[in-house]
Amino acid sequence: MAWYDSAVFYQIQPLSLFGCEQESADKEESHFAELLLWAGHAKKMGCNAILIGPVFKTDTHGNGITDYYKIDSRLGTNEDFKSWVAKCHGIGLRVVVDAVFNHVGRGFFAFQNVIHHRKKSPYRDWFSNINFSGDSTYGDGFSYEAWGGYQRLVKLNLQSPWLHDYHFDTVRYWISEFDIDGIRIGAIDELDYDFIKELRKSAQSVKQDFWLMGELTDGEYARWVNDRMLHCAVNDGLQKQMILAHNTGYYPAVARCLRELNEQCPYTKLYTFVDSPEVSRIYEKLNQSEHRQLITLLQYTVYGIPALYCGSEFSDTAAQTREAGEEAAPLLKLSDHKHAYTQDAVTHLHCLLSRANQQFPELFFGHYQEMMVSEKQFVYARVLRKKALMVALNCEEHDIKLEIPLPEHVKNAVNVLDAKIRWEELPEKSLDLSGCAELPVKDHRLLLKLPANSGYLAWLTG
Repeated sequence: MAWYDSAVFYQIQPLSLFGCEQESADKEESHFAELLLWAGHAKKMGCNAILIGPVFKTDTHGNGITDYYKIDSRLGTNEDFKSWVAKCHGIGLRVVVDAVFNHVGRGFFAFQNVIHHRKKSPYRDWFSNINFSGDSTYGDGFSYEAWGGYQRLVKLNLQSPWLHDYHFDTVRYWISEFDIDGIRIGAIDELDYDFIKELRKSAQSVKQDFWLMGELTDGEYARWVNDRMLHCAVNDGLQKQMILAHNTGYYPAVARCLRELNEQCPYTKLYTFVDSPEVSRIYEKLNQSEHRQLITLLQYTVYGIPALYCGSEFSDTAAQTREAGEEAAPLLKLSDHKHAYTQDAVTHLHCLLSRANQQFPELFFGHYQEMMVSEKQFVYARVLRKKALMVALNCEEHDIKLEIPLPEHVKNAVNVLDAKIRWEELPEKSLDLSGCAELPVKDHRLLLKLPANSGYLAWLTG
């Protein structure tokens, strides 16, 4: 079993979290002491991996990297980051960084060389569609292909073998110098299959369990996630369906999405998220705040790798991270939420479900089994051998009663959401089920009374 088979991620976008100025790329600050506090918070939340980025030098808050070998000075130094990764490892957290190999910022050394030496630059073949008969909006005296039409992001020509080698050397450097555990690769569907295959070989030659995840927009997960390419991909499709299902009261859309994913890539665990730096906050997207706990329960229990975006674990929406371009937005301060673990219902639910993902093999190995779906109720299970964790969701505005057929060997059911967290123990051992309410089982049927806008996480045993 690899570490990522039971991973629960905590995602941090540090430049936004600390309100770093977008246009001050050379400004020197130090935030890794604060990031260490956030790492401790992630561990207390029950996560065992951190996705952080951008961390490499960039012109703005975006992913236009200008120096692949330097940590952004608005965050700290290379030594600061190296020490931070080591300390994360020391408390049981893996570290995955954001990176983009498809395009760079205009400050990238090779592009600057083209600006200064034009046709004589040895790096001219590193960039897509360089045309010295044209011009750019910056008046460079030549035109070039920009990613997404943004002239600040210069598209790379990944047909260049020299550029391939540069990228592979870069990743090997990150592993040997910083000891990172994986990369989330942006704009993956614009890259070449062979590039990903070679990247995986190159990275795993330095660290065998190195993990690669891609940000896809085409939804063709099976083409990219397999034994020779990516280990995982960001599950954008499911994220959209989870939001839509709760806002429209229509769970069949989620059930259909899960069935299609299982058919397309049955043994692939995709990165399952609700919030991210690329989408608006969950409290802004849901029509009813009561559905926040339902969608959290769904996110942590479907077949996938659950991920929590920094700040989304708190009910208090008045203190959220500053997103790019939102200069007036308040910053998120961890000190404002020191009692949230026990006093905030949303925070506590994330803590409990993160731990459940490490304590119950059913959640990281069990196969997904749909048990019942209607417009506003959804019941499914994660089954492993003769045990299962069953999830029942009700987004109706009133209480309902359900009778769920169970296999003959199931004799007992308890509601895991009643579990007590033993805070002094490691997350993977910290759920105490002794106080969980027993759920009635009669004639091989589970009898449930689901209050309005609520859910159960039932552990079924013989």
